[in-house]
Amino acid sequence: SERTREHFMAIGLVYDGHAQHLPPASARAHIETPERVSVIYRALGKARLLDRLTRVAPREATRAEAEAVHTAEHLDALEALADAEPSLRGAWRGGAGGGWSLGRDMFHDAQTACAARRAAGGVVALTEAVLRGEISSGFALVRPPGHHACEDRMAGFCFLNSVAVAARAALSPRGGLRRVLVVDWDVHHGDGTQAIFEEDPAVLFFSLHRFGRGFFPGTGAASCVGGGAAAGRTVNVPFRREGMGDAEYLAAFDALLLPIARALPSSSSPPRAHPRLARDWAESRREPSTRSSSSSRPASTRRAATWRTSRGAGAGPLPD
Repeated sequence: SERTREHFMAIGLVYDGHAQHLPPASARAHIETPERVSVIYRALGKARLLDRLTRVAPREATRAEAEAVHTAEHLDALEALADAEPSLRGAWRGGAGGGWSLGRDMFHDAQTACAARRAAGGVVALTEAVLRGEISSGFALVRPPGHHACEDRMAGFCFLNSVAVAARAALSPRGGLRRVLVVDWDVHHGDGTQAIFEEDPAVLFFSLHRFGRGFFPGTGAASCVGGGAAAGRTVNVPFRREGMGDAEYLAAFDALLLPIARALPSSSSPPRAHPRLARDWAESRREPSTRSSSSSRPASTRRAATWRTSRGAGAGPLPD
């Protein structure tokens, strides 16, 4: 119907199809490859959704936008990868004694820095389109991912924290927002995003993730609630069981996310009880629901404001 078409046209899509940032020939089986996003794009086409979405052009994040989140040393190290020999490494950390560690998690080539800037800039462009009223919400299908990147660390396949860059852009004088909700439902905890915003009272960070038994990255306990003026503005829902699907995620949104977000206007004090509530609620989920599949999560995106997953990122209005 025409109403359905108008609804979809109000949803934006950023997709950067350039095959940049490739793993070396010795690691073609690496899970962070261009196919990770291209298969999703093809699935959207197969479902006949592409021509019903409003396309938003990707762009590179500017140095100023990235520096609102990351240190100058971090950005210089990223830029240096353009002239470095393609390689597999561990993680990069700034400061005294920092640099690249041994390992094979991270790879880079001459296009990595550009790809990271375009991923972050694509999420910023999508957010700006929402703020201008051109779209009501959107999905950024970009890579490399970003939620493990800290202000001075590149790790977990992540070089720039795209959602953090977009959130800071939204909170800037140009963006005009006073507060932002970041919802992260990737199976891994967004340790980088939490670290960036844990003392920022303008950002409420909400994460649902698998936790415990050595699962990467090992952070995200319910007791981690932020600090200083932002105490209470970090909410972790740690699942200790595998297989949680739409039923569990939507229940967490309804039972925890929405009540906390609605109780936390910019002038109020953060609720102090949520760490215990989040822990107890997550612990009560002893067995995953048999009524849903963990691979069919699109229904749960309707409640997110600004979100980050390993597959992409998006933006939309806060709950009423």
